[in-house]
Amino acid sequence: GLNKSIQTISKDAFCLSQRETENHQANLQNLCRICGGSFKSDPCKRSYPVHGPVDDDTQALLRKKEKRATSWPDLLAKVFKIDVRGDIDTIHPTNFCHNCRNVIQRKFSNSPSEVYFPRKDAMEWQPHSSSCDVCGTSFRGVKRKKRPLNPQFSKKPRVVAGGARKPSYVRNVKQVNNKALMKKIANCKKIHLSTKILAVDYPVDFVKSVSCQVCEHILADPVETTCKHLFCRACLLKCLKVMGSFCPACYYPCFPTDLVSPVKSFLNILNNLALRCPVKDCQEEVVLGKYSHHISSHKEVEDKEGYVYINKGGRPRQHLLSLTRRAQKHRLRDLKLQVKAFAEKEEGGDVKSVCLTLFLLALRSRNEHRQADELEAIMQGKGSGLPPAVCLAIRVNTFLSCSQYHK
Repeated sequence: GLNKSIQTISKDAFCLSQRETENHQANLQNLCRICGGSFKSDPCKRSYPVHGPVDDDTQALLRKKEKRATSWPDLLAKVFKIDVRGDIDTIHPTNFCHNCRNVIQRKFSNSPSEVYFPRKDAMEWQPHSSSCDVCGTSFRGVKRKKRPLNPQFSKKPRVVAGGARKPSYVRNVKQVNNKALMKKIANCKKIHLSTKILAVDYPVDFVKSVSCQVCEHILADPVETTCKHLFCRACLLKCLKVMGSFCPACYYPCFPTDLVSPVKSFLNILNNLALRCPVKDCQEEVVLGKYSHHISSHKEVEDKEGYVYINKGGRPRQHLLSLTRRAQKHRLRDLKLQVKAFAEKEEGGDVKSVCLTLFLLALRSRNEHRQADELEAIMQGKGSGLPPAVCLAIRVNTFLSCSQYHK
């Protein structure tokens, strides 16, 4: 009789737990996977399947921003940093709410709707238990655990529907509004390109759109803020560091982690801007994408010319070989010290071998191979005045050893 009653109790308990699990799962279907809110609080009861395809509106927005995503899991991972691919139906809801979908759209939209979502607080779901939040609050939705507010960031920025964002006013606006101060902070006159070198007389508004809003130079390594303003990466990061976490153009809150690269089609337009080379006697028309390569070719020529001695008055400078030994020593003093340091570091102090090798390389670079072969034979202790066949053998041997080394 006792065993029978125990079996009945355990059977009832199993049925109860199974019923509770089913109820729990049914309650989960009314809650948002992302924020834990109830679909019943939305008059239209709109919801979107976590593992389903992206809806047409969002797909159109993504196409406009030149982004590719066909299913929600990719977008949820990108926007909320949540991986839903490993979800279990008995623990996680299978849909998310319209408000969270708006958050995703706001990420890619130019005219965002009014939505609120804590920056890093996604819902953590637990299996059903005796003190289950889901089963106790199925209508109101499950609240996220509150974290102590950081007084610095306690107020969240509000996004206004359908129009431009209202600037959150910053103290000492006069100082912030001072463009000259921002340019001074950026201090990029020597590294960024002026709009004055544009080869075409573009409309003023177009020039503004391809210029940094801090330094007013042509955009270099451009970044886009959440409020859709464009800056050179270096200029914006300097301003954020010195003046605080807000956009220098509209004072909307802005953090280095929010910055994204502009769409590819804009970057293509930027890289194809026609510039006039500012180097004297060049004036060639170059596109922005190839400008750095063009300028570096000028620098190479300048560097080569830089090695030629410029006589600033006084006696004419004599060639090295026509000098006395004392004068040669004096002129080559710095080079001698460099060679000596290299020899001690790399070749066990053998300065002679380093100098002979340099001479050998100089001869071969000028195609004076016969003299180079004789020098190589002397270096290998075989004496000079070698027959051509031996010179050829040495050259082949050198070539083979070099090719072996460079494999």
